[in-house]
Parts: sequence; C-alpha cells; structure tokens
Amino acid sequence: MKLVSKFALALSLVAVSAAPAAFAQSNEKPKKEKKGKEAAAAPKRNYSKPFIAAYMPVLNLLSKAKDAAAAKAEFPKVVAAIGNDDDRYEAGILAINIGAPLKDLAFQEQGIDLLIASATTPADLKKEYTFRKGAIAYDGKRFVDAEKYMIDAFNLGHRANNIEFLISNAMSQQSKDADALLWISKAIAASKAAGAVNKTYIVRAAILSAKAKNYAGAANFYKDLLIAENNPDYWHDALAFFDRSREFNPEETLDIMRLMRATDGIRFQQEYAAYLDSLSYIGVRYPAEAVSLLDEGFAKGLISRNNVTFSERFNEAKARLAEDTRTLAGTIAPAKASPRGMLASLTGDSFFSHKDYKTAKELYESALSKSPVLDKDGGDQTDRTRFRLAMSKTMLGDYAGAKADFAMITGANRKAIAEYWLMFIDHRANAAATPAAATPAT
Repeated sequence: MKLVSKFALALSLVAVSAAPAAFAQSNEKPKKEKKGKEAAAAPKRNYSKPFIAAYMPVLNLLSKAKDAAAAKAEFPKVVAAIGNDDDRYEAGILAINIGAPLKDLAFQEQGIDLLIASATTPADLKKEYTFRKGAIAYDGKRFVDAEKYMIDAFNLGHRANNIEFLISNAMSQQSKDADALLWISKAIAASKAAGAVNKTYIVRAAILSAKAKNYAGAANFYKDLLIAENNPDYWHDALAFFDRSREFNPEETLDIMRLMRATDGIRFQQEYAAYLDSLSYIGVRYPAEAVSLLDEGFAKGLISRNNVTFSERFNEAKARLAEDTRTLAGTIAPAKASPRGMLASLTGDSFFSHKDYKTAKELYESALSKSPVLDKDGGDQTDRTRFRLAMSKTMLGDYAGAKADFAMITGANRKAIAEYWLMFIDHRANAAATPAAATPAT
C-alpha cells in the first residue's frame, strides 16, 4: 500500500514566512504609537558581531543579487560565525530561504536543524519545523529519524498532516507493530473526533492487528467500516478475521458463511470449501444450498469445475437434490406434530437451505413453542433454533422481529455472530428506505 506520496517534499520546499532580521534595528527599543500604545514588535535579538559580518554578504547574495547558488556556497561562513542561539535561529531561517529556490531539500534540512537547536526559535515555528524534519526523514526512508522528530512535533502540539498515521507507519517500517497499532489507534480517534471515520486508518489498524495474530482486534476495527459502508470487501475481511478470532462449531461457522454469502463477501476457493464443510460435516446435508453455492462460485469464476474436489461435491449434492426436493413438503406436518422441538428445528434448516424462509420461520417457531429444544444427546439447541429463526425473518424483511430474536440469544459465540447479522439488517433496512440504492435480495 502506498501510504504517503512525497507530501513532505512539497511541504518542506516552501520558504518560511519569517524574513531575515534587519540587524541595524535589532537593538532598538520598540517604537510607540502616537496615542501612547506600544506597537507590536519582534522579539529583541542579540546577534554577535562576527555573525553579522558573515551573514550580511550571504543575505545580499540571496535577496539583492538573487543568486541562491552563490549564497549556498558562502553559507558555511555563516555557520562558522554562529556565537549564540539568536545567531543560530537567524542562520536557520537563511538556510531554508536559500534552499527553497534551489529545491535543495538537504540544505533546507540543515536550516531546520539550526532552528530546532536554537533556544530562541518561537515555539510555533519550532513545532512546525520539527514536523518538517520528520517528514523529510520519512520521505527519505529514514524511519528511525522520522519517528523521533514526528513524535517530538506531536508532543510540541502538532496535530495536522495526519501525523499519528505517519508515526504509525514509520514504526511499522521498523517492525514495531505493537507501537504502530497504538499510534494508528490515535489516528482513528482523531479522525472520529473530526467527525468522520478514516477508512484507510481502520484498514491499516486491522492489518497490524492481524499481523500480531490478534484477529478479534482486526475484526473489531472492521466493525466501524461496516457501520459506515455496506461494502462486500469490508464484509469479507471483517467476517474472515472474525471467523479466526475464536473457536466456532460447524453450525456457527455455517451461519457466518451464510452471512458472508448474503453480503457478496466470499472471495476465495478456501472459503467455498469451508462453507461446504459446514454444510456437510455429517454427510451430504442441504444439497440445495450446496448446489446453489457451487453454481454461484462457478459462475463468478472464483472456483473451477475442473477442480476435482468441487466437481465431485457438486455432483454428489446434485444427485441428492431431486430426492430432497421431492420429499421436502411431506416433512412439515410430522415435524410440527412431534413433541420434540428438535425435529421441527432440523426440518426448518432444510427449508432454509432451499431459500423457503417462510416455511423455515414457521418450523422454527413451532420448535421454540416446545422449548427447550433438545438434541438427541440432551443438548440444548434453543439458541441455535432462535438464531435460525432470526435469520429467516431477516431474509423475509421482518427486521424488527429478527432484531428481537437476536436480542434473546445467550451463547457467547452466537451473540458475537449476531452483531454482524444486526449490522446486515441495518444496511438492508436503509436500502429498503432508499430503493435506488437497494441491493438484490439473496
């Protein structure tokens, strides 16, 4: 990622606004206005005589003869004559003004060093030129120096030029990723305080978190992006990091992958493989969803029919699909009649996989009416059933009902997954309110 494009060069080649002092007036008392009020005056300077003698010819070469190259050649005499901080300050101003027309960044940097070193440099000027020193170092890939001077500038009060972001990048270039993450977090906070989330900052923070294998942190950074924009790439990255952030069982993974698909976020063949694994972890389940998923991947060119694994799984699911479709309708009545809520829940899963969300909703509601929903081993599947009910309502556009069901989820993993489904609901609701921006239903 190209993070900075020589902004420092353009910044540093601008001459300072302060002009060289008029030495003949440097020791005069401030003049008074006629009404008795003192006029604003520059700080009194105490330049050494040897410095004045060396300085004035060089100043004349620059300002009168307009010969910056000649002034540069004579400038070492000015430096050699520096006797105090006032001399050092004035020499720094002169060096920067000589370097500007020559576009000589190294020479300007010499002037900046003199300004920074002088105790009499005004605080605001020292702050800005400390930043410029760091910016020049950054563009020169001297990242140790860039970090030092930009942090110094920050501590002096500099807050412009995306300084927190640049400090973070300078640290990252030194593989100081933990420190880089701290500073990019400061950059994010500053952008939020200014009223807008800077997407570049958040992506960078997520990358740094993932590099440190802090996938939960990476996923959390992406939440800000998802709230701000319904972007399929953001959905992919957010859910991919989230999936790696904790241990999920196959059923939980399935509902993460379903959301990734619903947001058009699936990007890689390993994600299709993971989706298929969660569909088929106890044999070929949900053949309709498997066929639909693979057809979609083939059409997008994200997976190939020439891939033996995908072609075999497609053929296997396709062979099961006709029988699954033929017998599906006959499963509704027995499921609703059974005293075991789990039968209705599992049957609801089959209808969900066929995208018959209305029937799936009815079956999940039937299952919950017999709660707790217990599996054959006595495990409580009430959360799982209610989650699938909320998903069905989401796909049907019953957003208020879906939110109410998601709010009732109690398990830690599913509560975490629900956060992403709730963001998806908000985007769908907003799209429904502005039809022109609506995305096709999945």
